[in-house]
Amino acid sequence: MAEFFYYAYVTIQPWTYFLTVSRFGLTYVGLSVSPIFSFYPHRMLVHNSEKLAPYVKQQKEYFAGTRKEFDVPIDISEFGTEFQRKALQFIQTIPYGFTANYGDIATSLPNATSSRAVAHAVALNPVLIFIPDHQIILSNNQVGTYRLGQKEKVRLIELEKSHLHGNL
Repeated sequence: MAEFFYYAYVTIQPWTYFLTVSRFGLTYVGLSVSPIFSFYPHRMLVHNSEKLAPYVKQQKEYFAGTRKEFDVPIDISEFGTEFQRKALQFIQTIPYGFTANYGDIATSLPNATSSRAVAHAVALNPVLIFIPDHQIILSNNQVGTYRLGQKEKVRLIELEKSHLHGNL
């Protein structure tokens, strides 16, 4: 039997985000529906703005600079490998407004074979923004790539830095 994911859209300029939740938490944040099936095959999608309302609210607050930490449940239990899940869980511990590089994360994780393995996990992150992979940069302090584009990665880093010392 296929599992249901509930979904909703939220427009925060310049994007319209597509969000899904399982019964355990947020499973996907992206710009289109199709990639979700590569992360989670055999899911049925049911539109339900009410179930997504807390996530949409927190995402809007993040972009408004009034939220520096997300406290809604995130469910990546079925995503990727155990190592990839651990890398993404580690990324969630990076404080708002700060960056880390792939090598820093690799040396912080047990069984990390290389910064490339971390980079691969980051590239596959199904929960953009809520798992702040935009905060991960190259060891030479260059921004590096991002699924929404390098320009968007810079915008997110700058957004956080601009609100870092503001009131929550």
